[in-house]
Amino acid sequence: MDEKKRIEELVKTLNEASEAYYNGQDEIMSNYEWDGMFDELTRLEEKTGYILPESPTQNAGFEESNGEREAHEYPALSLAKTKRISDLQVGAGERPVWLSWKLDGLTLVVTYDNGKLVKILTRGNGTVGSNITFMKDAIEGIPKTVKYKGHLVVRGEAAITYTDFELINDTIEDDDEKYANPRNLASGTLGLDKSNLDKVKERHIHFYAFTLVHLDEAMSSWGERMDYLEKLGFTTVAHELTDAKGLEEVRRPSGEDPTKYGTFSCDLTDYYQQKYGQDKVKRVVLSYKVVSFRMIF
Repeated sequence: MDEKKRIEELVKTLNEASEAYYNGQDEIMSNYEWDGMFDELTRLEEKTGYILPESPTQNAGFEESNGEREAHEYPALSLAKTKRISDLQVGAGERPVWLSWKLDGLTLVVTYDNGKLVKILTRGNGTVGSNITFMKDAIEGIPKTVKYKGHLVVRGEAAITYTDFELINDTIEDDDEKYANPRNLASGTLGLDKSNLDKVKERHIHFYAFTLVHLDEAMSSWGERMDYLEKLGFTTVAHELTDAKGLEEVRRPSGEDPTKYGTFSCDLTDYYQQKYGQDKVKRVVLSYKVVSFRMIF
């Protein structure tokens, strides 16, 4: 097949799968299949230079339809991915690195000024999201006020536990109407309008912070930032400090957490900021997917 035609085919298939995945429809393909096609698309785009504007390589996620559209103060871009632990180990070198487990939900960005919550944005396409601040009382884990009085921007994942997911699906009699997975349910829930806030609240969507995007004061260490967010009242994603050797022995975290797949993020920011300077490096993270199992708690 002609490479350009293959690119067009991949873009169409991946976008259809994403729309189904995020909008409460049956899954067209598994995450593993999607990742494989995405990797193929990336290679072909790099080889040919032929990149369609609607390509999933150019967008961070599916765009929601509710809420006013608003540009992100800081772009919410996708993580670089790898399937080789060795890539993470090269970046880690001799230094300790932070590892955090990825949740199967939807990314939200919350903003505070003078200690008060002023905005909740969905990730949308990474540069523009939907303003769903009207859901502030319906989403768990987002403090209305914090002790910090400066400008604070926090990125995190809105997720539903497998327990709640199964309870909600059990109330739906028609199998064709059931949700495919917790992320699918979370997406459909966050796409509801102001008249359905009671339904949003009863589904127990919880916000888990994974990045302190902006703080007026300098605080470069990702681990230090997570500690600070916890002191402010946020629930943070499961994370641990490890090193190159420890990456080979990673084990899934225990506890009653939302659904997690075999995917974790390795934060290499501390190393690269020391090497190139804080003014030149904001954050360096690689996402690694363990395809041999899916973690459900």
